[in-house]
Amino acid sequence: MNYNINITNRNITEGEKANPQNCAIARAIKSQLKKVKDVSVVGSHVSLQIDNKMFVANMPKVGESFIKRFDRGMAVNPFKLKLKFRKGFQLTS
Repeated sequence: MNYNINITNRNITEGEKANPQNCAIARAIKSQLKKVKDVSVVGSHVSLQIDNKMFVANMPKVGESFIKRFDRGMAVNPFKLKLKFRKGFQLTS
């Protein structure tokens, strides 16, 4: 699954520093991919849950740089993030 995620000014202003589930990128993913149940964004990757399946994408360099600057309270700009998700594992209930 490939997605182009637009991180907007609103995502940036409403996002929380050092919060993998509610940072600017996580907020953008949740607002643009309605089927996402859970999302976690860290410097190296993004993981998300759709239905009972987990998907993982490596974080591109532009995303790593954004996260470092955002978490340090430095100025950041809106940008597009290209994520290529691969199926991780099936969750059991």
